[in-house]
Amino acid sequence: MTGVMRQEAPYPQILADLLAGLDYNPPGRAWAFRLDDTDRGQGSAGLTLIINITGPNSYPPHRTISVNHYMLVPPAAYNRQSWTDWLFEQITQVELHERMEYFRIGGQVTYAPNHGPGWSPYLRTVLTTGTDRRTSFRGELNPA
Repeated sequence: MTGVMRQEAPYPQILADLLAGLDYNPPGRAWAFRLDDTDRGQGSAGLTLIINITGPNSYPPHRTISVNHYMLVPPAAYNRQSWTDWLFEQITQVELHERMEYFRIGGQVTYAPNHGPGWSPYLRTVLTTGTDRRTSFRGELNPA
Protein backbone atom coordinates (compact mmCIF):
# COMPACT_ATOMS: atom_id res chain seq x y z
CA MET A 1 0.00 0.00 0.00
CA THR A 2 1.28 3.46 -0.85
CA GLY A 3 -0.02 6.96 -0.42
CA VAL A 4 -0.66 9.12 2.60
CA MET A 5 -1.25 7.75 6.07
CA ARG A 6 -4.27 9.17 7.89
CA GLN A 7 -5.21 8.94 11.55
CA GLU A 8 -7.94 10.65 13.56
CA ALA A 9 -8.72 11.20 17.21
CA PRO A 10 -10.53 13.80 19.29
CA TYR A 11 -8.54 16.96 20.01
CA PRO A 12 -6.52 16.22 23.19
CA GLN A 13 -7.99 18.95 25.37
CA ILE A 14 -6.65 17.19 28.45
CA LEU A 15 -3.12 17.49 27.03
CA ALA A 16 -3.70 21.15 26.20
CA ASP A 17 -4.85 21.74 29.79
CA LEU A 18 -1.78 19.97 31.15
CA LEU A 19 0.49 22.17 29.02
CA ALA A 20 -1.25 25.29 30.35
CA GLY A 21 -0.23 24.28 33.87
CA LEU A 22 3.16 22.74 33.11
CA ASP A 23 6.19 24.11 34.93
CA TYR A 24 9.42 22.55 33.67
CA ASN A 25 12.42 24.86 33.68
CA PRO A 26 15.71 23.28 34.72
CA PRO A 27 18.45 25.80 35.55
CA GLY A 28 20.38 27.26 32.63
CA ARG A 29 17.78 26.66 29.91
CA ALA A 30 14.30 28.00 29.28
CA TRP A 31 11.72 25.48 28.11
CA ALA A 32 8.44 26.35 26.37
CA PHE A 33 5.69 23.95 25.26
CA ARG A 34 2.84 24.29 22.79
CA LEU A 35 0.53 22.26 20.57
CA ASP A 36 0.29 23.14 16.89
CA ASP A 37 -1.01 21.52 13.73
CA THR A 38 2.21 21.88 11.81
CA ASP A 39 4.41 20.57 9.03
CA ARG A 40 7.24 18.63 10.67
CA GLY A 41 9.13 18.23 7.40
CA GLN A 42 9.84 15.17 5.27
CA GLY A 43 6.16 14.96 4.28
CA SER A 44 4.96 14.65 7.89
CA ALA A 45 2.33 17.00 9.28
CA GLY A 46 -0.29 17.03 11.98
CA LEU A 47 -0.84 17.80 15.62
CA THR A 48 2.56 18.29 17.19
CA LEU A 49 3.90 19.00 20.64
CA ILE A 50 6.60 21.60 20.10
CA ILE A 51 9.18 21.72 22.87
CA ASN A 52 11.37 24.80 22.55
CA ILE A 53 14.62 25.07 24.48
CA THR A 54 16.62 28.27 24.71
CA GLY A 55 20.07 28.07 26.26
CA PRO A 56 23.75 27.47 25.53
CA ASN A 57 24.53 25.36 22.49
CA SER A 58 26.14 22.06 23.48
CA TYR A 59 28.71 22.50 20.70
CA PRO A 60 31.38 25.22 20.76
CA PRO A 61 31.33 28.18 20.86
CA HIS A 62 28.35 27.53 23.21
CA ARG A 63 26.37 30.59 22.12
CA THR A 64 22.75 30.86 23.18
CA ILE A 65 20.42 29.16 20.72
CA SER A 66 16.74 28.35 20.53
CA VAL A 67 15.77 24.90 19.24
CA ASN A 68 12.40 23.27 18.59
CA HIS A 69 11.81 19.57 19.14
CA TYR A 70 8.78 18.26 17.23
CA MET A 71 6.95 15.41 18.94
CA LEU A 72 4.02 13.96 17.04
CA VAL A 73 0.93 13.68 19.21
CA PRO A 74 -0.54 10.17 19.06
CA PRO A 75 -4.11 9.88 17.79
CA ALA A 76 -5.43 8.71 21.13
CA ALA A 77 -8.21 9.54 23.57
CA TYR A 78 -6.00 9.24 26.66
CA ASN A 79 -7.08 10.11 30.18
CA ARG A 80 -5.24 12.69 32.32
CA GLN A 81 -2.75 10.20 33.77
CA SER A 82 -1.89 8.74 30.37
CA TRP A 83 -1.37 12.21 28.81
CA THR A 84 0.72 13.22 31.84
CA ASP A 85 2.93 10.17 31.38
CA TRP A 86 3.19 10.75 27.62
CA LEU A 87 4.19 14.37 28.20
CA PHE A 88 6.80 13.34 30.77
CA GLU A 89 8.24 10.81 28.26
CA GLN A 90 8.54 13.48 25.55
CA ILE A 91 10.54 15.66 27.94
CA THR A 92 12.65 12.58 28.75
CA GLN A 93 13.38 12.10 25.03
CA VAL A 94 14.46 15.72 24.63
CA GLU A 95 16.63 15.49 27.76
CA LEU A 96 18.21 12.31 26.34
CA HIS A 97 19.00 14.16 23.10
CA GLU A 98 20.61 17.02 25.03
CA ARG A 99 22.50 14.62 27.29
CA MET A 100 23.88 12.80 24.23
CA GLU A 101 25.19 16.12 22.85
CA TYR A 102 26.83 17.13 26.14
CA PHE A 103 28.32 13.71 27.03
CA ARG A 104 32.00 13.66 26.08
CA ILE A 105 34.93 11.41 26.84
CA GLY A 106 38.38 12.76 25.99
CA GLY A 107 36.72 15.68 24.23
CA GLN A 108 34.80 13.38 21.87
CA VAL A 109 31.00 13.35 21.73
CA THR A 110 30.42 9.65 22.38
CA TYR A 111 26.70 9.51 21.54
CA ALA A 112 26.23 12.40 19.11
CA PRO A 113 22.60 12.18 17.98
CA ASN A 114 21.77 12.01 14.31
CA HIS A 115 19.98 15.13 13.10
CA GLY A 116 19.58 14.25 9.42
CA PRO A 117 16.47 13.22 7.47
CA GLY A 118 15.12 9.80 8.36
CA TRP A 119 16.91 9.58 11.70
CA SER A 120 15.25 9.80 15.08
CA PRO A 121 17.24 12.46 16.96
CA TYR A 122 16.39 10.59 20.18
CA LEU A 123 18.12 7.35 19.16
CA ARG A 124 21.36 6.63 20.99
CA THR A 125 23.79 5.65 18.24
CA VAL A 126 27.17 4.06 18.76
CA LEU A 127 29.49 3.86 15.79
CA THR A 128 31.28 0.54 15.42
CA THR A 129 33.04 -1.32 12.65
CA GLY A 130 31.92 -4.44 10.82
CA THR A 131 34.70 -6.30 12.61
CA ASP A 132 33.37 -5.14 16.00
CA ARG A 133 29.93 -6.47 15.13
CA ARG A 134 31.24 -9.82 13.89
CA THR A 135 33.54 -10.54 16.84
CA SER A 136 32.16 -13.00 19.38
CA PHE A 137 32.40 -12.54 23.14
CA ARG A 138 35.37 -14.94 22.97
CA GLY A 139 37.24 -12.55 20.67
CA GLU A 140 36.82 -14.79 17.61
CA LEU A 141 35.93 -13.20 14.29
CA ASN A 142 32.75 -14.69 12.80
CA PRO A 143 32.31 -14.94 9.03
CA ALA A 144 30.50 -12.09 7.28
